[in-house]
Amino acid sequence: MNWERWARAAGIGFFLFTVAAFIVGGEPPKVSDSAQDVAAYFTDDRSQVLVSSFLFAVGLVLFLWFAGAVANTLRESGEGRVAATAIAAGTAWVVIQLVLTAITAALAHSIATDGDATGVRALFNLSWVLDMLGALPIGAFVLAVSVGLRRTQIIPQWLSWGGVVVAVLLALRSTTWARDGFWSPTGEYLFIVIPLAMLWILITSIVLVRSAPASTMTQPAASA
Repeated sequence: MNWERWARAAGIGFFLFTVAAFIVGGEPPKVSDSAQDVAAYFTDDRSQVLVSSFLFAVGLVLFLWFAGAVANTLRESGEGRVAATAIAAGTAWVVIQLVLTAITAALAHSIATDGDATGVRALFNLSWVLDMLGALPIGAFVLAVSVGLRRTQIIPQWLSWGGVVVAVLLALRSTTWARDGFWSPTGEYLFIVIPLAMLWILITSIVLVRSAPASTMTQPAASA
């Protein structure tokens, strides 16, 4: 098996599992909703939230595999510093996302049923604050990968510039501190930046898969 090709394709798997997680999870409450509404979401849609959390966790593992493949490609192309930045930023983002996913799953598992509604809402808002701050490392990852792969001419220039734009939008995501509305943690801006970031990861993964060697076993023979 060509493991390099599979590793580069892990970004596609991350995209698919994340989209499935969003679909299964349904429409979560907003940070401006009452404590009772937040608690009701986790109790009424308990099974959906747990399945969604599992799907997203699997997607995060695939993202780590993808990030490792990208970092390896950059390092082999002489971009060692950019590779180190990409793997560090990608790992930091995955850690943050796993923590907030664990909080969400715990709320659905028992906390929302057994705990106080105010405490449930506090943990729910905490998870969204973590998501906001997590936009910084994922933005750094996208920026590092965009610049590094452009230097190696592995991705086209338009995809590199698209990554820079996505990185800026992700950085702005960390400033969505409004209590409600467009610029709140659960506001409409979220539904702009997430699809764009997901689309960039999907396209980048596809481009990397297409540029991967057809078979690692045939490289020495081809060179000879």
